[in-house]
Amino acid sequence: MALDITDSIITSDITPETARLLPYSSDTGWELSWLPTVTLTREQAVSGMVLDEMLSDPGTLASDLALELAAMHAAELGITLREVLLRLYVRITERDNAPGCRDHTPLPA
Repeated sequence: MALDITDSIITSDITPETARLLPYSSDTGWELSWLPTVTLTREQAVSGMVLDEMLSDPGTLASDLALELAAMHAAELGITLREVLLRLYVRITERDNAPGCRDHTPLPA
């Protein structure tokens, strides 16, 4: 897992979500692609991206410590871990249902 952090965007090598500096902001207002209605600080945006990466790792769900850390990152954003999971699930569903998204071939029974 690695984040690429520049002056205006934060991306990940394992998740398609991003954090962007808002255009009207002077390095103070950031927005997560999966939390678009909330203006965040740069530190919160990094925390949100770390959280997204943590939850993108299936091993996280098996670790109580990882889930506790994820809940702490969610609290930094002012939301619960449950809300984060729901928002990320909605984003995945939106991407899967987007026009041009490749149809899935069902596996044989």
